[in-house]
Amino acid sequence: MRGWKLLLIPIVGLLITIFVLSISSGEEDFLKKERIEGISFLSGGVGLREREILNEMGKGYPLKMVFSNKKGEYLSDVVVKILDQNDRPLLTAVSNGPWLFVDLPAGIYHLDASIGGDRKRISQVRVEKGGQKVIFVQW
Repeated sequence: MRGWKLLLIPIVGLLITIFVLSISSGEEDFLKKERIEGISFLSGGVGLREREILNEMGKGYPLKMVFSNKKGEYLSDVVVKILDQNDRPLLTAVSNGPWLFVDLPAGIYHLDASIGGDRKRISQVRVEKGGQKVIFVQW
């Protein structure tokens, strides 16, 4: 009986570790940095906790886009196209949440954001080194 109790302690410890890791990995699914066409980005922010984490992780990204409707409700699944100043496409991505952080070099860009067939164009967005340009897109 005593041997069984001694064996139970490591088993319970293992089960707790597996549980904690499964919660952590589920929470971090949205945190995966993506890279398309050489440009890194983060997106998400569906819940308050996600936004807190993304806000911290996104500090080094020079462009932040925030998507909402006219009522101020956040939107996700927004298709974003970033073009250079000559309208050459640099990045096409879908935001997993209302916040999108993009790591772009300093320069002037055009942004297209669309949801449900409704498109918004933001021209002449100046991204500067060492700062963060925040663009609010509202439908």
